[in-house]
Amino acid sequence: MAFGKEIGDFSFKITSVSYDGDAGARLNVDGTATSYGTVLGTVALSGEPGASGGSASWSGQGFLDGGEVVSAMGEGTWEELGQHKWRTRMIIQVSDGQTFASDGQLDLASRSFKGKNLEWS
Repeated sequence: MAFGKEIGDFSFKITSVSYDGDAGARLNVDGTATSYGTVLGTVALSGEPGASGGSASWSGQGFLDGGEVVSAMGEGTWEELGQHKWRTRMIIQVSDGQTFASDGQLDLASRSFKGKNLEWS
């Protein structure tokens, strides 16, 4: 499997964060993604306490301009990029049958999660 060309981007605002006892964080996001309209979702990050990387997952829904609703789930990794910035890389499966790679960046200062979606083959 390999990354292909860019097929769109996403721009989300982090609306809330919760933590669990297993050194994990759940970030609820709200924004837009190319081809998926308004998107509401949750990014879950986990790892050992003090780790600079670990596993990541996505669960969300896109509310398309035509009135359709699609669901998406994904799995991947996160890594620390610098002070209060993290990169995520996930493979996302959508209920419309599409599968793509996601390459994003979480930024604490701007409370944002932005990135690109790429072909996955």
